[in-house]
Amino acid sequence: MGVRILGKEDIGFAVSLTEEEGWYYTARELEVMLRMDPEGSFVFEEGEPLGFATCVTYGRTGVLGHLIVSKKGRGRKIGHSLVRAAVDYMSSKDVESMLVLATQEAVRLYQSHGFEIREEISCMHSRLDDHFDRSPSDSCTPLMESDLDEVVDIDRRLFGDDRDRLIRILYHEAPQHSFKIKRAGKIEGFIFARPDHIGYNLGPWVCLTEEASDAEALFRTALSTLGNGKLYSGSFSSNLAAMKIMDETPRISQWRIPIMIRGKARYSTNTGKVFGIAAFELG
Repeated sequence: MGVRILGKEDIGFAVSLTEEEGWYYTARELEVMLRMDPEGSFVFEEGEPLGFATCVTYGRTGVLGHLIVSKKGRGRKIGHSLVRAAVDYMSSKDVESMLVLATQEAVRLYQSHGFEIREEISCMHSRLDDHFDRSPSDSCTPLMESDLDEVVDIDRRLFGDDRDRLIRILYHEAPQHSFKIKRAGKIEGFIFARPDHIGYNLGPWVCLTEEASDAEALFRTALSTLGNGKLYSGSFSSNLAAMKIMDETPRISQWRIPIMIRGKARYSTNTGKVFGIAAFELG
């Protein structure tokens, strides 16, 4: 009874809860969480599973990803128990900075565990169709396996910790949708995209130059390799160039969620160079 580690045998239950909540994560996406951090996800059980939480750690950084309590389990402080388990686990890994992209409903819960609002992400749900200009740019070339060390180094400088495992997992899911801008032998921007069961996910998407046109070139080139359908992305609300590019896509819905931090800040260098995050549950 109480909180225990989430295992592969619990993935079916976890997927069903994401569907109940309207998030619709797949078994594959949850398996990535376990692959990244096998002991970092938890189930609350009392005769039956009633909720779960996931987290992953990158060096001194931890990300609290999913937190869902079933309808029949609500009002019993199960969410508090799961957050406490995640925080204790990340603390045991000597994590100095914990972050969560919180729903508005969960802000007070996270605040009670020491998290503070630091940034804001604009989430976009767009529609790709034949009317939207997805012309590829000659300045963009396919991202190659041999580029990943440099990409990881750029990501480390912007995120503030080493996400080598994550970058390689995301690249190998769909290398044909990943592109870079490289000048004078150095990568100045890159973008990843990948299909899922209901559309496409965009990110990470980074541009180190001062030219918004470079970020847009990466965006349209990646989208030129995708079919029609739905596109999901998340960008810092403070990155006005990213907001302008995303506003041009046919919008289905848009909403904003706070980034909450417990401990040291993340993305502390220049969020203006980060046009799209990797994934809500992965930081």
